[in-house]
Amino acid sequence: MKFVSSAEQAVVNKDFGEIWNTKMARNTLLALPIIMVVFLPVMYLVMIFFIPADQMNGVDQMLKLLPPEFKSFTVQQSMFYIMTNVVCPMFFLMIPLMASTVTAACSFVGEKERGTIQTLLLTPLSLKSIFKAKVLGCIILSGISTAISFVVYSIVISIGDIILKMPFFLNWNWLVLVLLLAPSITVFGVIFMVLVSGRSKSYMESFQTSGYIVLPIVLLFVGQFTGLFQLNAIILLMIAVGVILVDLILWFLAARSFTPEKLLK
Repeated sequence: MKFVSSAEQAVVNKDFGEIWNTKMARNTLLALPIIMVVFLPVMYLVMIFFIPADQMNGVDQMLKLLPPEFKSFTVQQSMFYIMTNVVCPMFFLMIPLMASTVTAACSFVGEKERGTIQTLLLTPLSLKSIFKAKVLGCIILSGISTAISFVVYSIVISIGDIILKMPFFLNWNWLVLVLLLAPSITVFGVIFMVLVSGRSKSYMESFQTSGYIVLPIVLLFVGQFTGLFQLNAIILLMIAVGVILVDLILWFLAARSFTPEKLLK
């Protein structure tokens, strides 16, 4: 039995085209990964390579974040390790979160704003099939953006590892983050936007609402950078499991709230 029917696939393809043709959504899917996984790491690598450590502010404070087993690293290697394993993971998580929210906002709220939701509801597809197709389309598109971003990030960081003669960056933290936490955050972003879409009058309004769900990632970043806690694979796994449980609950709520009355409101 096919997981997605041909009619549901048509909805997914339609959403792909509409999302890509929406300038803000397209720019977010393209610009955000470039900034997070190319521009910022390259800029940081150039900075630590060409600027003497004694001329950079906060180096001593940052070096305190280095695990004891890597104390033999040079200052440049230490700074690059901290960037790779403390700073960049938080930047990377912004990609699935923002990609999922912007695609879902365009797919669900944009459908109402364009006045095409009525036509979609008149098709032979059930509400359950429409919901599944639109959610699945957003998840797939966000997943593609995240996967490509990680491949590009791996290339950039690997070049830095070679230049600084460091071991390959990939570790258990990154594996949990990429394989579990990022997908669960993607689903969360999509379902969250489905829930708020009924209250949003425009695509821009719903997208602005997504700013609230960025706060947990900001808090994780601040907590790590201030030394309040240090994320590891076990903690990331626990966070991923927690997000997955939240996803299941929100999926149930979103599916129940996906009604013609709210869609045409």
